[in-house]
Amino acid sequence: MTDSLSSSESALGLLIHALLPLLTVFLFGGFNVWIHPLRHYPGPILWRAFRLPYVVAMHKGQLHKRLKEFHTMYGSIVRIAPNELSYADSWPFHRNRTWFKKHTPDGLHSIMGFDEASHARYKRAFVNAFSDKSLRDQAPIVEGYVDLLVSKLRQSTSKIAELEDVFQSLAFDIGSELSFGESFDSTKSGKTHPWVEVAKDFGKGLALIASINQYPPVDQLLRFVIPKKVLAKMKDHAIMSNAMSQKRLAMDTDRPDFVTPTKKHVEAKGGIGPEEWGINLMILVFASSETIATALVGIFRHLVQHSGVLQHLTTELRTTFSSEDEIRIDPTMYLPYLDAVINEGLRLNPPVAIGAPPKVVPKGGDTTYVSYNQFAANRQAYNFHLPNTFLPERFLASHNHPKDDMTSFNPFSVGRHQFIGLKLAYAEMRIIVARMIFAFDLKLADEKDRFDWGEQETYIFWKKRPLNVVLFPTKELS
Repeated sequence: MTDSLSSSESALGLLIHALLPLLTVFLFGGFNVWIHPLRHYPGPILWRAFRLPYVVAMHKGQLHKRLKEFHTMYGSIVRIAPNELSYADSWPFHRNRTWFKKHTPDGLHSIMGFDEASHARYKRAFVNAFSDKSLRDQAPIVEGYVDLLVSKLRQSTSKIAELEDVFQSLAFDIGSELSFGESFDSTKSGKTHPWVEVAKDFGKGLALIASINQYPPVDQLLRFVIPKKVLAKMKDHAIMSNAMSQKRLAMDTDRPDFVTPTKKHVEAKGGIGPEEWGINLMILVFASSETIATALVGIFRHLVQHSGVLQHLTTELRTTFSSEDEIRIDPTMYLPYLDAVINEGLRLNPPVAIGAPPKVVPKGGDTTYVSYNQFAANRQAYNFHLPNTFLPERFLASHNHPKDDMTSFNPFSVGRHQFIGLKLAYAEMRIIVARMIFAFDLKLADEKDRFDWGEQETYIFWKKRPLNVVLFPTKELS
């Protein structure tokens, strides 16, 4: 009898030990769903209970699709994790203060992820590098690389060009010249520079680390699930960037780039420590290159899939200019349909699809993250008329539709932390699109190669599919 009782107690003890973890998980999830301060916000129940579904979607490159589905189902504010809200409405970010949180708590601050004090410091230091005067000074550099690209494409023996590689090479050549004082020369050589090759995994690594950091104190252990190849490339990328930054800073010369005006400010008033140059110039190269390359691929993807829009834009450009030499940065600022095409491309394929880095609501909401998710917001019928359709006319003053909420259109972040290089980005996109459409008639190499941009994966930055087009060089207009 005693042995039987002892055996029953042992079995009960084993059962309790087996069920205790499950009970703990259930109680944790139940607290988040029914008791947590954010319990009144709508969202899928598993996502409200646990952070894990968010992390899984991020790791699969599918988070932007899930957020689009949730905002269609639940509305403009969705609870996507126990302590995070996703917004498809930008007005709270314009009205209220939010605070950036770094992706890696032990890492250096950068112009991409920072606290408010660092943000003000960096902005003061870099602002002159992106002024109207600096843009005028930088224009010949940008125009020179576009001249080189068009010349190379005209001389190519192949009629088919893979525009994803073409625009990536061009954008990074310009970005490296303006940041590091030397070009990667990918457009001239036709070869991808090692820095750019390594950078291809930068966004993925950043996304994975950002999601894993949601699980302190075990986040250091969880980092072992990140492929070693990704971590190694990120480390190599940082080493290369620091070396190139130090080389540029050692140049005793003024150049029309990001460094000269910033260096003068730092020498006079401080603002960037010696160890901070490397990470900030790395971010500037990537932000001013990857985003523009992505935008251009998306814009041309839509153009070759919408022949009517392509013809309209071609007509505007070829009736405005009579030669390629006339197409410079300044005159392309005054072409309404060109701007409309660029903006509609940015709406349907924002270079950064998901809100990263997430922001923290201060004063009473210190543990609540909020993010404005561009892709999800731009594809909602409550923000835009025919949200999944490529309609550049919506950005023309004469065609504005009452259901198009242009306050929702924020392709380069939102509020006080909007991308500092916005004017330069638009200048590059305008002249590149204008020169390409003026110089070439183009069409898809394979008419079956049609898809919606959102079908691709994204890890903060898009994993872009190749865009093969046939180029037919045009003659100078008389």
